[in-house]
Amino acid sequence: MKSTKFDNAIKSVFIKIWNLKIHPQGNFKVFWEAFVLLLTLIMTIIAPLMVVFEIPSKGPFLVFDLILTTFFTIDIYVNFHTSLLVKRKEIHDRKKIAKEYLKGWFWIDLFATVPLHLIFGISSFVMLNRILRFTRLFRLVKLFSSSSTKTLKRIRELPFINPSIMRLLLMVFLLLIAGHLIACGWMFISGNPDNLDSNSRYIEAYYWTLTTLTTIGYGDISPKTNTLRIYVMFIQLIGAGMYGFIIGNIANLISNIDVAKTQYKEKVDRINTFLKYKNIPLAMQKRINDYYEYLWDNRRGYDESSVLSDLPKSLKTTVSLFLNREIIEKVPLFKGASDEFLTELILTLEPVIYTPGDYVMKKGEMGFDMFFISKGSVDVVSEDEKIVYATLTDGAFFGEIALLLSTPRTATIKAKDYCDLYSLHKDTFQKILQRYPDFAQSIEEEAIRRKDELDKQG
Repeated sequence: MKSTKFDNAIKSVFIKIWNLKIHPQGNFKVFWEAFVLLLTLIMTIIAPLMVVFEIPSKGPFLVFDLILTTFFTIDIYVNFHTSLLVKRKEIHDRKKIAKEYLKGWFWIDLFATVPLHLIFGISSFVMLNRILRFTRLFRLVKLFSSSSTKTLKRIRELPFINPSIMRLLLMVFLLLIAGHLIACGWMFISGNPDNLDSNSRYIEAYYWTLTTLTTIGYGDISPKTNTLRIYVMFIQLIGAGMYGFIIGNIANLISNIDVAKTQYKEKVDRINTFLKYKNIPLAMQKRINDYYEYLWDNRRGYDESSVLSDLPKSLKTTVSLFLNREIIEKVPLFKGASDEFLTELILTLEPVIYTPGDYVMKKGEMGFDMFFISKGSVDVVSEDEKIVYATLTDGAFFGEIALLLSTPRTATIKAKDYCDLYSLHKDTFQKILQRYPDFAQSIEEEAIRRKDELDKQG
């Protein structure tokens, strides 16, 4: 009985493994690709050195070979069970997945996975054994292909590092790996005529590689055989193209390390040119420059409304709710409002900025907007500005009477420092209320109550 349960459990596990479906952009796939990438890079460093220095597959090196074979085999299985993404649509059809994989990278994966150097690793085929070890490097062809794994792209797009800097670091790293392979090729062909120890031999080969790739070429190390000369000519051709590629890419990457800041500086330069051309007073020029500096420090020079306007309605709603829902829900006036009403309200908010000393509103003027403080602080002051009645900070609101009554402002409010506010216009508010008659009635009752209070104060 126990044996039957155990057999059924094993069978169930195998069925689940066989029917495994992996999303091409899921967390497991991302982790697995990163792991295989790490194994491939380690293999790229170790395998050529084992060939050059004739290190046999024994002890830890045999274990490493078996680990590579095991995980590369699992990778083939994973690829057969990874769904296809065609025009953002996920395809689970096993036959289509297999057909695409067999037409693509399967044979290279298989060739790099089978340990041919172990299978033919007998004493009479020493040179064949050394050459067959290079079959592992076929994984590199897939690794650097834009049409295969997207692991390198995901690394370049890590959110906590500037994309241009990450691309620069990756390019340098890949060039060092290329230099390692070229240096190993030099040692493999040239042998060890000077009887150098392993460390000195590798350093000398890498030194030659870098001087050749960078087109410096001191000439202190030169090929002694025709085979080596042909190899050097081939590397020189590659090096010339690589050198131009490197210089062009580094210049491009440096100029694009911070595209937003470059565009912002160009904009500020144009504005300053205009201000000087129009002989704007220096004090006013300083205020304008301070404003744009604040925009850069807090918004990276972007206008929130213009960014959101480019998004589809669903995304715009999601982002707007994330940014402003908490502010709106603090207002007693909107207590009890439906989620639909709040969503419409939030989508109509307009971001505005006030600089230190600006009047947000003055007592006695007609008001048509209510304001919500996202960042900064404002002072509620007397008409002569000698008395500060209150200071409102992040999350506070004011001007709600303007939404309810067509009456003059009851207070003067002045920006204490740079303020990020959201404004809600009376006309927009009234249009939304027309679609929610039940809530409109409660707003009307609140307006009547506020009006009675003002009449009593008057």
